[in-house]
Parts: sequence; structure tokens; C-alpha cells
Amino acid sequence: MGRLLHEGYLAAGRRNEGHGVNDLSNTHLRDISRTLRVSAIALVLMIVLWVLRDILLLGFAAALIACVLRGAANVLHRRTGLSDGLSLLIVVMTIVLALGALLFWRGTAIANEVAQMYDQLTAQMQSLWQQMSGSGWPALLAKQLRNLSESARKNLTGYVPGVASSVLGIGGSVVVVLATALFLAISPRSYMDGALRLLPVQWRPRGRHVMLETGSTLQLWFLGQLADMLIVALLIGVGLYLLGVPMAPTLALLAGLLNFVPYVGALAGAVPAVLVALAQSPSLALWVALLFICVQTLEGNVVAPLIQRRTVSLLPALTILSQTILGTLFGVVGLVIATPLTAALMTAVRMIYIEDLLERDCGAEDAKCTRP
Repeated sequence: MGRLLHEGYLAAGRRNEGHGVNDLSNTHLRDISRTLRVSAIALVLMIVLWVLRDILLLGFAAALIACVLRGAANVLHRRTGLSDGLSLLIVVMTIVLALGALLFWRGTAIANEVAQMYDQLTAQMQSLWQQMSGSGWPALLAKQLRNLSESARKNLTGYVPGVASSVLGIGGSVVVVLATALFLAISPRSYMDGALRLLPVQWRPRGRHVMLETGSTLQLWFLGQLADMLIVALLIGVGLYLLGVPMAPTLALLAGLLNFVPYVGALAGAVPAVLVALAQSPSLALWVALLFICVQTLEGNVVAPLIQRRTVSLLPALTILSQTILGTLFGVVGLVIATPLTAALMTAVRMIYIEDLLERDCGAEDAKCTRP
């Protein structure tokens, strides 16, 4: 009897061991299957995003403009008590009338000065090529610069039509962006609710919070950048006028507009002014270059930090890296929207990944979760 019981125990152990191996094997198979499904979905999403990259860039540009319009309308609504729709209408009409007044007042003069500046820059560049195309290292440098400029010009003409212009054209793309931005600004809640319905029900409150915070980040970034552009344009304009540089208002306006793109725009805005001054005298060009260095130093160390205390601050290395990546992938349009896109992504990563995932289980007194 004892021997029979012992054999029964051994048989039961072998059966349990077999079931354990089968359960473990099934668990591994389920894990592998889930990993393959997630990888396939991620791959399909990456392909779709890459195919629709131009449309997505235009969509983000429209969302940025809509956030700015909606933010200005909300401020007017809080200050005056007007309805949301009327506040937005006043904001849009104010912008349209301001642009119309600028074109009516200075449109012809600006166009003539731009044409004159283009002729001067072309003549100045040809003169530089001729002076440097003799022999020795200046000739080699001139050849490299010429190849670089030709490559940049080809890339520019190749990238700009790529942004949804193959079907719509540049003008059509601008119209689509402005119309989309206006519709988003008129009824942001409808579009937000529609996007949130794509999320699981339990995620929707947090998703709404993330979207609102991202919109607020874009509004604050644009406000700070606008203030920075105005200050740079004013300082450059006064400096160029005192130095006696021709077309000072137009050059200052160009420098301010290009300052929309941090770091890269500052350098791009200085080049036309220095070349125009060089057509007058080398000493004047040197003074103009010194003026831009002083203004950008003041802007980077005094003006920008003061503005960023109330708006959005981005690390310089991260800004330059994002401009390099998006400029390489998407050309001029990617370079222009690199900074606001980075600001929006930083907000989303902070709220979704850091706060909701990494720091979700952190208590206020948890030493392991102490933030730097």
C-alpha cells in the first residue's frame, strides 16, 4: 500500500511539473505575441507619420496660430466681459487692419527697399566672389562658399515645395493653415472633445489637462518671442539709423522677423545688414557687425531671461539640436517651427512620461523620488 501511494505522489508531481512548463511556455508566447503586435502598430504609425509629415507640420502651424488667437481673445473676454465669439472677431479684425495699414502706409516703400537691398546684396556677393577667386586659399574658400550657397539654394527650392505645395501650392498652403487656425480658434472645445474620444475613458480627464497645458505653453512661448522680436527690431533699427546705414527700417524689420527663429535667425538677420553696410565702407560694416553682436549679447543675457521668467524657458542646447534635426528633415518650415514644437513636446513629455509614469508612485516624503 505504501509503495502504491509513493508512486501516486511521483506521478502527480510529474503532471504538475508538466503543467508548470506548459503555463510558462504559454506566458512566453503571449509576451512575444504582445511585443510583436505593439512593434507592428508602432511601425505602421511611424510610416503613417512620415508619409503625412508635411500635412502634420501645417497642422501644427495652424494649431499654434489658433492658440495665439484664442489666448488673445480670452484675455479680451476677461478684461471686457465680451462674448468669446465677439472677442475673437475683434482680435482677428485688429490683426487684419494692422497689417492692411502697414501695407498701405509702408508697403510700396518696403517693396522698393527690398528690391534695392536684393540688388545691392547680389552686387556685393559678385564683388566678393571676384576678389576671392584669384589664387591660393581665398580661391579655395570662395569655391567652397559658392558650392555651399548653391547647395543651400537647391535644398531651399526643394524643401519649400515639399510642404503640401505639390498639390496646393505655397499660397494654397498658407490659406489652408490660416483657415484651419481660424476654425480651431472659433470652436476649440469641439475639436478637443473629438480628439479626447480617441482615448480610453479613464485617460480623458488627464488628456484634457495635457492639451490645455500644451496650448498655454504655446501661447506663453509666442508672447515671449513676440516681445523679444520687438525689442531686437527696435534696438537694431535705432543703431542702424545712428550709424547712417541705408534702409535701416527695412533691415531692422527683417532682423526682428528672423529673430522668430532663435540663434539661427539672429545670424541670418545680421548678414543682409552687414553686406549693405559693406557696400558703403568696410568700417561701417564692422560697426554694424559690432552692433548686432552687442544687441544679441544684451538680448541673450538680459532681455530673454527677463521675458522667460513670465513665459517659457528652453535650454539653448535643446533648442539648437531641435532646429538642426527638424531643419535637416523638413527644411525651412521645420526650422521655423522647431522651437514651439519642442516647447509643446517638452510639456507633453513632462506631464505624460515623467509625472504620470516615472513619478506616479512618488510620495511627498519619498527620498527615492526626490526631484533634482
